[in-house]
Amino acid sequence: MTNLMFGLRRSPRTLLERDGHPGPGPGKLALVLGRAGVGKTAFIVGIGIDALLSDQKVLHISLERSVDKVRTWYDDLLMEMLRREKKLEHWAAIQLEVERHRHIHTYAGSAFSIDRLRQALDLLQSAMDFTPDVIILDRLDSANLKPETIKALRAIAGEVGAEMWMAYRTHRDDPKPEPGHLPADAQSFGDFVDLAFSLDPHDNRIRLHVIKDQDQVVNKDLNILLNPKTLLLKSGVKR
Repeated sequence: MTNLMFGLRRSPRTLLERDGHPGPGPGKLALVLGRAGVGKTAFIVGIGIDALLSDQKVLHISLERSVDKVRTWYDDLLMEMLRREKKLEHWAAIQLEVERHRHIHTYAGSAFSIDRLRQALDLLQSAMDFTPDVIILDRLDSANLKPETIKALRAIAGEVGAEMWMAYRTHRDDPKPEPGHLPADAQSFGDFVDLAFSLDPHDNRIRLHVIKDQDQVVNKDLNILLNPKTLLLKSGVKR
């Protein structure tokens, strides 16, 4: 089963493997930028699935969606992956492995805080012996994010030895950033962001760009598209 799970990996996270880690690595913070409706949640759920297929543990935190809704995202995307590879007969076994290695927490409204995240991580470790390798934060209020919040989140990732992925909402009427730069309202905490991706609509398709990689500000098209119907990523697609 492990070989099959590794074989299903199609995430851009596979392009970021460093120092033996199947992703950017512990203590790193990755930002996924995009307007409403372009597929940020699908992208970061895909990151979560990639980690789970790599035999890593995932903590997925959503500030809006219910646990059942988030679980459905994972199930639907995993089903599409297996359908694409004609491996649907392995659905039940792989889903069971995914459930064993993943926890989903939701926080309604303003209930989320740095202290609550620390408490949740402490409880998972002490009560369930669960320490995540990947932490996913979806639906954070990007309009009110402060540098000290991002700094604290990155510090928590380092403390538990996890990489952290965050979805960051941009707006159609926002000033267009310089090529390869974070949006103006994210510049204040750019020093705490190790990786940044943007999901950019183009000719009815969503293209994936790398904006920042470690200390380098770049503007690289990965030739990867997000399929708006299946919500799966397709690589090797040139303009």
